[in-house]
Parts: sequence; C-alpha cells; structure tokens
Amino acid sequence: MGYVLQRAQLCFHATFAGALTGRFRLARSWLLGVAIAAAGLSVLFLTPLAGGLDEGLPFTPVADVVGGLVIGVGMAVASTCVSGLFFKLGSGMLGCLAGLGGWAVGELSAREVVLPGPTLLPPGPAATVPALLGIPRVAFAFAFLAAVVAALGLWRHADHPRRGQWNWPVAGVALGVVTIVGWVLAGAGGASFGPSTVGAVTGLATGEPNWWLTAFLPGIVLGGAIAARVTGGLRVRSERRVRYVRLVVGGFLLGAGGWLAGGCTLGHGLSGVAQLNVSSWVVVAAVIGGIALARGARIVLAGTPEHR
Repeated sequence: MGYVLQRAQLCFHATFAGALTGRFRLARSWLLGVAIAAAGLSVLFLTPLAGGLDEGLPFTPVADVVGGLVIGVGMAVASTCVSGLFFKLGSGMLGCLAGLGGWAVGELSAREVVLPGPTLLPPGPAATVPALLGIPRVAFAFAFLAAVVAALGLWRHADHPRRGQWNWPVAGVALGVVTIVGWVLAGAGGASFGPSTVGAVTGLATGEPNWWLTAFLPGIVLGGAIAARVTGGLRVRSERRVRYVRLVVGGFLLGAGGWLAGGCTLGHGLSGVAQLNVSSWVVVAAVIGGIALARGARIVLAGTPEHR
C-alpha cells in the first residue's frame, strides 16, 4: 500500500481538494481503484476467505457527517491525510512525525466522545448500497466497475505525471489490487477489516492491539521509502515552523474525526467505499464538504484567492 500510494502520489487531500478545483487526475485513479476493489471484495465475501471479515459498516448519520467534516477540515489544515503522513514519512518528510503525533493524541482524545443520533443501518451486508437498493452485491459491484471504466474511458484529459509517478490508469489498477490483497491479508492476520488506520493507537493504549493493523501502518512507511528510493525521491527534509504547527493541529483533527466517523480516509475513503457502505460514501461526501469549508474560510480570512 505504501509503495502504491507513493508511486501514485495519492494523498486523499490532494485527491479531493484537486477535484474541487478542476484537477481530476488523482480522483480518476481513486475512482478506478475503488471500483476494481469493490468488484474484488464482492467476490471475496462469497468465499471462505471472508470468514470473520466485516461485510458492512453501520450507518450513523450524525457521527458520519460530523466526523467526516472534522476530517476534511483537518486535511485542509495539514494539507495531507493520515495515510499521506505515513507514506510521506517514508519519503523523508520529517514533519510527518509531528502530524502523526497530533493524530495519535486526537484519536485518544475522542474516545470518550459519544455523538447523539440513531443508527439507521446496523453493521453487516444490509448496511451497503446494493442491499439498500435490493440488488446483489456482486451484480452491483461489477455494474459499478463497468460504469466507471466507461466514464473514465470517455474522460480524455491529458495525463502528465511527475517524474517517477505512475499515470492515473496504472495507479488506479494498482490501488484496486492492493486494496483487495490488503483485505485478504487482514483476514489471514485475524483482523476483521482491511486497510485502515483508526483503532491502532487506541488498541495499543488499552492493551488490546490489533496486531495486523499495528504492523500494517509501519509497512506503509516502509513501502513509501522503497518507492521513493526507486524513483529518486527519497530525501530527508524538515519543514518551516508554521508548517509543524499546522501538521500537529491538522493531525489532531484527523485522529479525532476518524474516531468519530468510525474510519479515516483510508478506512472509509478506500476500504469502506469499496465495501459499498452507505456510511463510507456519506463520510467521503462530508470530508469533501469539510475541505471546501476550510478552503472557503481561509480565502475569506486572507481576503485574497488561495494560491498553491
């Protein structure tokens, strides 16, 4: 996962913020990867390999929307996502340590927060979009994949990746494949959920660690380091002081928001949407809304249009 994210330069903040400003290269990679993973997971859940794996996250609209908004604001403040902090650390960005420190504190701080509101869909297959529509998961997933491939095939924008960066179709296919493999390995490792970040810190703090997840996250750092080394992008570097503050604050919001929403941009934005969870698609929409709100507030406070 770390290798793929680094080679694709697929940070969820860049993906969603880019789409808001008309830059869709990363969004195309993400959408193709999600569609491929959805088809693969729909088949996986029919096999004995799925034993013990969650087949759908509960839909709690208040927590999902509030948590998603907090994540979105956190991404805008930090200019990255949680998985981005891990794979960018592998490429030598030392400031990510500050962001990950804030992320860990944020998750631990939000553990006792209980948001009001009902659970509209209980966990399990019934909490997915195809179940809500009364369509078999496999049929819906492959129809979704076909629609995405058709739409992206008609979307003929030039693709100019940076040096060492995969073009969007390669990145999308790799993302989908590694997500499916991640779920298979999670099941083999005794975990109930695939690629994610939420719960790793809390598990260690409470003495009930998810060992697969605990190993998976440093693996993202290692994969990012290998990819950066291969492409010549491995460079140890520090940040400006104000950037460290933004990383800590943004990281805190990412950790707190992820706990409230029951998943991060990796857990909801990749694994969850590939599961076709109603909650995950709602969280992604709320995350995008949070980014838009934070960007709008920044522009208003600055009094001038935002520049990269």
